[in-house]
Amino acid sequence: MRTTIADADSTTPSRRPPTLSAPHSVSTDSIPGLSVVGGTVELGEVTVATADRLACLLGAPVQTVERNLEEWPEVRQVMRRLGAAFTAVTGGGFLDLYFHHDCVRCDSDATLAVSPIDAQAARGLLAALRSGT
Repeated sequence: MRTTIADADSTTPSRRPPTLSAPHSVSTDSIPGLSVVGGTVELGEVTVATADRLACLLGAPVQTVERNLEEWPEVRQVMRRLGAAFTAVTGGGFLDLYFHHDCVRCDSDATLAVSPIDAQAARGLLAALRSGT
């Protein structure tokens, strides 16, 4: 079974690639939906704080003002920063993000659903994370 982003072109079954962000402050545990499926890398849902850290790792400016990452204006800013940083490091790759508000009924925190990315974009993402941008 293939488990690395470099092997994402394969059509083997899904498996979490442990190498995507382990050397950085965003661990694979903070991206619970991380897996390789066919020719794409599924990032799944991440917390807004994880998305913010990922944006910084990809070269987005660090936000120094205290923010409430559960509020829509701040979340929208994180989404824009992450999308722009992802596009820059992958040479034009697109990251579709969808905000899921916190849910009182199911007692879950707010998350961002991240679209699957193709193998080429995943390689660019991995290279940026390894180089520290």
